[in-house]
Order: sequence, then C-alpha cells, then structure tokens
Amino acid sequence: MNTVIQVQNIHKWFGSRKILDGITFDVCEGETLVIMGGSGCGKSTLLKILIGLLEPDEGGVLIFGDDMASVPEDQKNRIRKKFGMLFQGAALFNSLAVGENVALPLKEHTSLDENIVRIIVKVKLELVGLTGFESLKPYQISGGMKKRVALARAIALDPKIVFYDEPGAGLDPITARVIDHLIMDLTKKLKITSVVVTHEMKSAFRIADRMIVLHQGKVVACDTPDKIQNSTNPYVQQFIHGEIDGPISFQETREHYLKGILGENAES
Repeated sequence: MNTVIQVQNIHKWFGSRKILDGITFDVCEGETLVIMGGSGCGKSTLLKILIGLLEPDEGGVLIFGDDMASVPEDQKNRIRKKFGMLFQGAALFNSLAVGENVALPLKEHTSLDENIVRIIVKVKLELVGLTGFESLKPYQISGGMKKRVALARAIALDPKIVFYDEPGAGLDPITARVIDHLIMDLTKKLKITSVVVTHEMKSAFRIADRMIVLHQGKVVACDTPDKIQNSTNPYVQQFIHGEIDGPISFQETREHYLKGILGENAES
C-alpha cells in the first residue's frame, strides 16, 4: 500500500512550551486515520502542521513525497489542491448561497466554464445528500447540513486526501452518525485518504482503519481500533473509557491545555 503522508519526528514549541514532542507516523493511501487525545494534547497543532498552516520547529511532513516546509510556495499551493479540509465549525461564507460555497474552490483554482461548475456543484451536493439546496444561505440550514455543505466543498476539486477537524462537534448523536457514514462512504467511493482529528470515541471507533492516541504531545499508541480497544497502556485505557482515575490527572490535563492555549495565543 502506498504511503501518501509521512510525518517525521515533528517537534513544535510555542515560546518555551513544547506542544509536540517527536511525532512520527505514516498515512497509507485509501485509509482513514483517526488522531485523538484529550484537550491540550497537541492534536490541533499537529493538524495545522499537516495542512501547512504552521511549520514544525524540527522534523518534516511529506505529502506525496514533497516536504511541505521546504518546497517553494507555488509548489506548496499545488500540493494543497490535492487535499480538502473540513473545518470544525464548517467555515461557510454566510453571504454566499450553499451552491456558491461549494463552487468557491472551483472558481478560485480552475478555469472551468460556469455551466461545468454548476454541474460539479450539483454532483458534490448529491454525494452528501443535499440535492436542491443550492440557493439556500447557510443561516437557513441546520448545523448538520452545514457540515455536509462544507464536506461537499472539501471534495469539490476531487482531492486525494481530506482532513477533518472534529467533524461531529456540536452535532446531536444521530446527525454525527450521518456525518460518520458520509466520511466512510466518500472514502470508499472516491478512494480518498482521510485524516480525522476527534475526541469523540464512538465516532473514532466507527470510522477508523487505524488510530493514533496523543498524550502531552507524544504518540502513546498507534494501531487498529481493536488493538487500541484492548491496549494495556493505562493512558489509552483511561482516555477511551473516560475514567476519572488513572495516570492522566485533571490538573495535568488542565496545565497542558493552558500551555497550548497560551502558546497559540503567543504564537499568533
């Protein structure tokens, strides 16, 4: 199986605070890799590095063999066209209709005729179960529908990889499950490689081919869902079962979370 993403010994500091500490893993073509961990564990920072919004202080991220930190900006932009992104809050433009939101990457990055763009938009919306919603504005649809519109936009350019940031956040359990099934369905139908950042355990075990568990900026487990479920690592067991008692203390989690928040604010 081909490797499409190589994460090589990533380290990231915000000031004197170390957020990522030697992260290394590969993502294989066509798989769904779930990255999970508690608040402040570094998963959001890792995602920003994967998509090129942040640069690591040490190590590198290779996407299709190209190092995102070292390639020229024009080449980096070409690489970015090969992946889509579903943001946690959907990140739709409220001033644009649903169809216009989905069409945006097509208009920005291609010279396709307007009629072709409309056809592609209809196809993408059909894939996420929103046929006929093109003319509605984001404020006229539910949170779950917004996520599906954002997913249609993420696949507008037929990406090879889609990154998901907490796809079920803010959704009721039934709607969250609909999104999970869409992720699985699109990954299979379109032969997409999916990287999902989440702390929702039911969702994670439902969609993952492999899972990574982060704790204090380190990978403490990387394996299949079955092996993660049966892991003897006390950090993994405490996290996946949501236990209060265990090696991860509330104070420790709070302090590491504050380090991440303060660090990111300082960085920006």
